[in-house]
Amino acid sequence: MSRHTDRRAAFTLIELLVVIAIIAILIGLLLPAVQKVREAAARAKCSNNLKQLGIGLHAFHDTRGQLPAGGEGSPTGGHGISWLGYILPFIEQGPLHSKLDFKGGTGDQVHTGIFYLNVINGGACNGAQIPVFVCPSNTFDNNMATGATCPQGVQRPTYVGIAGGVGHQTATDYGANQQHAPSGIVSKGGVLALMPTGQARKLTSITDGTSNTLLVSEQSDWCKNSSGQKLDGRSDHGHTFLMGGIEGDRRTWNVTTIRYAINNRTWENVGVGDQFYGQNKPLVSPHTGGVNSLLGDGSVRFLRDSVDLPTLLNLANRDDGNVLGNF
Repeated sequence: MSRHTDRRAAFTLIELLVVIAIIAILIGLLLPAVQKVREAAARAKCSNNLKQLGIGLHAFHDTRGQLPAGGEGSPTGGHGISWLGYILPFIEQGPLHSKLDFKGGTGDQVHTGIFYLNVINGGACNGAQIPVFVCPSNTFDNNMATGATCPQGVQRPTYVGIAGGVGHQTATDYGANQQHAPSGIVSKGGVLALMPTGQARKLTSITDGTSNTLLVSEQSDWCKNSSGQKLDGRSDHGHTFLMGGIEGDRRTWNVTTIRYAINNRTWENVGVGDQFYGQNKPLVSPHTGGVNSLLGDGSVRFLRDSVDLPTLLNLANRDDGNVLGNF
């Protein structure tokens, strides 16, 4: 009987190295594709968030006969709640809305938008996560407010209402002031502008056409100073989605007056780094090439960096009558 030795083939060291090299190359090719797919999904989710905000704003208009003001005073005086707080029932946040005090009946009997001056609102919103308020691609370290003087534990949004653009007849240039110099420009040319208490815009006031007018856009990425340091340029200025500005005051929250091109992140620009005294904080996002934006007709457009500033200003104003460029 003959004997056959059963010898199993084995990889040599060189063959193993070749296989490992091939796998590494394949992973290197695959990862960018996976990242692109993830970002495409996140950008689509961001677009859907803005769509939901648009539905909420239009539902508010259908119910109340007007859109919420970007900011208006509390009925008892001082700063009230922002437009984001008013649309809560129309974005499936009715239970949270029902817990809020819109009359300034707690704290110092004046403010309704700040946690430490209104314990009801701060307590109701503490820890609440409202997904449509935050772009999933946002690059911020924490979307919940921290610090001793701001509403700790309350959500900060990465979307901002458009109060108008510089150059509009109702824009006010505050110039340098004693507390924060130089200051920026506050406009009432937009749909979500700061308005006197009890007043707000109707859709019929958008004489330029709802498809040609911005309502909301992104502030979901960092600004940078001349040293390259990343700085948070959101228009809530750490005061969360609750805080609304008041007409006639230099301090504004959760709205911005357009002054600079999309993704112009320069912190030293007037009205950007000088806190909230005439906010001209830019529209920025981590999405490659532009920002998602909500228009007055409820549609969402991706506005590219290439949109020129005059066109962007025309989009920001509801009634300037100017002819739009390409966007």
